[in-house]
Amino acid sequence: MIPNLERTGPIPIYKQIEDWMREQILSGKWVEHFKLMSEIDLAQQLDVNRGTVRKATDTLIHEGLLVRIHGRGTFVSSRTLEQPLAERLMTFSEDLISKSIPFRTIVIEKSIIQPPPRIASLLSVAPETPVFFLRRLRELEDETHVLIHNYVVYPRCPGVEDFDFTQQRLFEILEGRYNLQLDWGRRDFEAQAANDEVAQQISVMPGTPVMYMQQLVYLADGSPIETSEMWIAGSRFRLSSIVKRDGLGKSASSLHSYVSPS
Repeated sequence: MIPNLERTGPIPIYKQIEDWMREQILSGKWVEHFKLMSEIDLAQQLDVNRGTVRKATDTLIHEGLLVRIHGRGTFVSSRTLEQPLAERLMTFSEDLISKSIPFRTIVIEKSIIQPPPRIASLLSVAPETPVFFLRRLRELEDETHVLIHNYVVYPRCPGVEDFDFTQQRLFEILEGRYNLQLDWGRRDFEAQAANDEVAQQISVMPGTPVMYMQQLVYLADGSPIETSEMWIAGSRFRLSSIVKRDGLGKSASSLHSYVSPS
């Protein structure tokens, strides 16, 4: 919702925009990692100059509520400590294939849904925009170890629900059949205790530690196309990363990361 700016009152316009953005973030209307529209587009919608929008966003960046990624845009900051792990957008199945690890995919559900508010916010779509929901299991050595929930902006890939996802991969279809250019994404990892649903799906006891991953993928035009959640049995997999330190006091940069069988 665009704010109704008071253009003749005592409060500067940039401060009104800043207060409106802060309220969107603190109220949860803009969830963590939500991508703001470009400063030019936002300035046009608000009927102000770009410098006014930049002044408001700069304040929130200084407060730690927003983060600006060069060449990517401005995003709502995470409220937890994060450690980047990878530079390549490789799917779990692609990683298994690259390591010649056999696996089987089981499709539990595929449907067109009205997205929950949090998913609609992450995908930057209106609440009534249809989303393709895909729920799958990955089975290795006759044991189920991975549960995956995918949400895809359906107007960008109409008919995607008709594909056989036991034999074809989601990103393979989005790129090959719909000519969508998947450009970049972000992933967040955290340890969780398996709830009853997750425990049943990946054959662990409720409360067992599992690895949880959330992903948000963007197209080359900067628009989000897919967000997903993955739960992985922690006894079977681990995260690995090769890092390089370029001299004393310089930050380390991640060169490679993958989820690999233990």
